[in-house]
Amino acid sequence: MPTISMSVQPHITATVGTPRAIYLRYPAGNQVGEAGKPQQQRMILTAALEAAVSMQRPGTILEFPYRWRRFPVEEQPVYAGVSHGARHPQTEAIGEALDHLVRLAQDYKAHMVERVAQEAVTSDRIAGAGKALQDHVDRIDRLIEIVDNVALDQLREIVNRITTMELRVSGKFV
Repeated sequence: MPTISMSVQPHITATVGTPRAIYLRYPAGNQVGEAGKPQQQRMILTAALEAAVSMQRPGTILEFPYRWRRFPVEEQPVYAGVSHGARHPQTEAIGEALDHLVRLAQDYKAHMVERVAQEAVTSDRIAGAGKALQDHVDRIDRLIEIVDNVALDQLREIVNRITTMELRVSGKFV
């Protein structure tokens, strides 16, 4: 019977040498998704079970495309209680600010894409304006990539490390 590990720390999983693992870019303690989000958890667990059957090489760690704070299924949490895991209001606020910044950048990009399209059909074009506008759209794409991926991954790592440290200090994690 195939087995699979679910990891948010692939470097630790690789060191342990699990036969098969999936890597989910979520904070520690959220290997199956966010608390109170059954649709998200069901999708992640289903994908993990399917991966367990399809992964053939021992030691394989498959990175899932699901992202913390960017999961493709929107749902309202059904868990009304308070999480007993580590909570850091400051990092939660940073995550919300990053989400907001990404939405603003995406809105701005949509506006600039319209400008590029308008420039392409206008009769009194300025030489090089279309290229300059497209370059601007490309820069916005890079900004979105940095905030939505790099910065969010850094925040996730911060949350993972502080949570691990707090668990060690409390004696709940060896």
